[in-house]
Amino acid sequence: MNGYSSFNVPSSSAFAPGPGATGVPGGIDVPLGQTNQPRLLVRNLNNQETTFHLSGVELAYANSLRRVMLADVPTIAIDQVLFLQNTTPIPDEMLAHRLGLVPLISRGVAKGLRYTRDCECDEGCYYCMVTLKLKVSFRGADGEKFMRVTSDMLEVVPSSNGPPAPNPYGPPPELSEDDRQIISNRDPELGSPVGKGQPGVPPILLAKMGQGQEIDLVCKAYKGIAKHHAKWSPLSTVAFEYDPHNKLRHTTHWFETDERAEWPLSSNAVFEPPLDPSLPFDYNAVPSTFYFTAESVNSIPVRSVVEQGLDLLIENLASVILAVQKETGVDEDEDENGDQGVTEPDFGEVNGYGNGAQVGDYGAGGYGANGGGGGQWGGQGSGMSPLRR
Repeated sequence: MNGYSSFNVPSSSAFAPGPGATGVPGGIDVPLGQTNQPRLLVRNLNNQETTFHLSGVELAYANSLRRVMLADVPTIAIDQVLFLQNTTPIPDEMLAHRLGLVPLISRGVAKGLRYTRDCECDEGCYYCMVTLKLKVSFRGADGEKFMRVTSDMLEVVPSSNGPPAPNPYGPPPELSEDDRQIISNRDPELGSPVGKGQPGVPPILLAKMGQGQEIDLVCKAYKGIAKHHAKWSPLSTVAFEYDPHNKLRHTTHWFETDERAEWPLSSNAVFEPPLDPSLPFDYNAVPSTFYFTAESVNSIPVRSVVEQGLDLLIENLASVILAVQKETGVDEDEDENGDQGVTEPDFGEVNGYGNGAQVGDYGAGGYGANGGGGGQWGGQGSGMSPLRR
């Protein structure tokens, strides 16, 4: 294992200790492969953060995954605020901006809520919107001089035009297939502020009000993506690193006396052997292993963000391929010269990558115990931010 490979040259790939696994914690060899044979190894995973290795892909693909996870995975956020009363010193515009940045629980929003542009309603309904209200006042009780207004004081208002109640004396109410899918996938806590009512999770400060002051407002939260506004981003940060020993010389370090002392290696350097100065520089070498770290804002579990990001990237690439094939008239499997046009990755290996896992699934060392956990988000579309009517 050398951390990089020549273009289109296969490299060894194994989870078990191998001849090139010296110096790697636990004897785990970072999976490497051809640029059309992606491999993924998860090092750390919880609801808030994940660290994983992605190999067998080009730099452009790794960066595309980073951008899709950050900007194309849908969540819900407050987009409209109706002020009924605000006698605090904070202006309405500033308070509305702070409300929009409060992360809201968005589990299942990909299939549990509709974009407003796709809904037939006029002012928002159960199928495309979540309504919240904030009504607080301070009377100066117990000698306090001011009161903190936090995100925990936001309350979700039940929608009046929700799914009809079942009819015990007749046939069930008529609902479209899309409405039934939204009802079945809608999370009961959808739209609630993240961390509300959870001990140990401090709420977000929205404003401070003095004696006799009052805030009364209604918020409308819509489904959207961070490509149009950062408040819809499911992640606080996502970054990746490659070539921690700078073997490819993509970085030039400025230093005064000692380069290594002033530019210490990252934690990912232990997964690759150090640079051997006796070896000649390979001008054709390209990075093949990318070390990802993603942190969630807790609106969606970070595992779901990665799964949706992979599925959205596959869907976007497939749409480009189909558009090119339609424009050029080339067959789906063969081009005009009879050569194979698209080569699908081989996901049928058993060596730690799942037993015949399908596209979108993770292997045994990844997100699912038996190669499961992926492929559940396909077909929902990347979408755009909601447009007000």
